[in-house]
Amino acid sequence: MAGTGTAFEAVFEAAFGAGKDLLWYQMSARAALVFVVTWLLLRVAGRRTFAQKTAFDLCIMLLLGAILSRMVVGASPILGTLAAAAVLVFMHRLVCMVSATWPAVDRAIGGRPIVVVKNGREDRRARRRAMLTDEDLDANARATLHAAGWVDQGTRSDQPMARQWDVVLERDGQISFVKHPRPARRDADRPIHPRTEDAHASG
Repeated sequence: MAGTGTAFEAVFEAAFGAGKDLLWYQMSARAALVFVVTWLLLRVAGRRTFAQKTAFDLCIMLLLGAILSRMVVGASPILGTLAAAAVLVFMHRLVCMVSATWPAVDRAIGGRPIVVVKNGREDRRARRRAMLTDEDLDANARATLHAAGWVDQGTRSDQPMARQWDVVLERDGQISFVKHPRPARRDADRPIHPRTEDAHASG
């Protein structure tokens, strides 16, 4: 058994190397191993990690990349790095399960959306808290509303376009423009009667 373990360690070290003095094929083998391990860990973590819905998800992605990259260049041992990455993914999945069960935990971790504009009225305190500039709103209005800018959509309450939109900074940092449905016209439910001359003509 000892000889088998020693032989396995020798093959493992020959394939992946040890320390920072790595040959080109050893670093390539480490990169391939990191690719497979990362794919498996992300499959275990779930689809939410790919979506990066909150800063918590982004933090896990950055930490996972930083830890696994050290294994490629030989800055950290392979087994220790894999164990640390597995712990991160397990913690992420555990916190996601707890957040899905208790909304209060989800709000504490991911925060809440910030309503910057409501019915055309801008909440300046909310906008300062969201740290949004005019350029941010203009860029997102061009991308979402296909307009020249947010100002062109009416940002003052005396403009009719302003009352049609709410601006919300979502938890993932995206800016959403929510349009209010137009009220139904009163004459839409009235029955349509034929004109008098059409009635005589048909008679």
